[in-house]
Amino acid sequence: MATIKDVAKEAKVSVATVSRVLNDKETVKPETQEKVLKAIEKLNFEPNLLARNFRKNETRVVLIVAPNITNPYYAHILTGIGDTAGTLGYSALIYNTSGKPEKEKEALDMLAKKRADGAILLASTMDRSLLMQYANDYPMVQCSEYDEKADLPRVSIDNYRATRELMTYLLQLGHTKIATISSKNPYISTMERQRAYEDALKDKSMKVPKSYTVFADRDYSFNSAKKAAMKLLSMKNRPTAVFCISDTIALGAISAAKELNIRVPEDLTVTGFDDVEDTTMFHPYISTVKQPCYKLGVQSMKLLYDCIRKKEMKEKHHILKHQFIERESSGPHTT
Repeated sequence: MATIKDVAKEAKVSVATVSRVLNDKETVKPETQEKVLKAIEKLNFEPNLLARNFRKNETRVVLIVAPNITNPYYAHILTGIGDTAGTLGYSALIYNTSGKPEKEKEALDMLAKKRADGAILLASTMDRSLLMQYANDYPMVQCSEYDEKADLPRVSIDNYRATRELMTYLLQLGHTKIATISSKNPYISTMERQRAYEDALKDKSMKVPKSYTVFADRDYSFNSAKKAAMKLLSMKNRPTAVFCISDTIALGAISAAKELNIRVPEDLTVTGFDDVEDTTMFHPYISTVKQPCYKLGVQSMKLLYDCIRKKEMKEKHHILKHQFIERESSGPHTT
């Protein structure tokens, strides 16, 4: 079994330096910390964390509060958080809330019970005043979804800009009858994507029926998306393009189109959002906005780590780059 002396020898530093890294001393240079952490990983060194954590009144556990871990969108975010947490000497505990505020409260109560040192919220529907009560006492970061009026560190993409770019693409393909399948949830991404969709049409002085906006359930489930798409595509004056606010919804729309003998993309263009792995499992592959999910997870954990260490932040709000990917499910409008 490796000892702290073995780690020091491998990293070519003193035992005292290794000790400072293990105890999160900010006096250690980043490059030196990196050498020590690599040596720890290489030698599979396991310090007496229980004794150290007891002395420092910490758990070395971070809490991830997620609304629905079965949603494939969260998979790479969770991996990014977990990988980064491990590198920083933390374990990650996932608490699934099913989007219920009372479950969120149960999760955050774990901070008060000293079962975790901080929390990453993937999506919160908790009342802002209650959320800030927890945030004032414990380190907390919002990832992907966020309350823009809550003064908390956060990392996300620019959902409005991404949607405007996607809508510009659909308009350039010649589509004038563009519908959207949204979701019945209060998340910032849902609201920003809907606003961008509407603004893009307004800027072109295009009026579309209110019936061109339909809704899947709050979890973007395939079955609810398919049901909404069936309603949309059964209209007499049906759309020629559908902007779906998630890839799972896009898959539901394509399934509905197939059952109605509507060809994608010859008769109908379908676009998604997120770029989960399912988008390229079956043809037609889905044109979509790619979110940097793994990086969202990595960055959110780094932010939480800084919060736990009470490190001063120059920037609380981090916007990561998105990318539109054109695939088989989109094509020009034909008359």
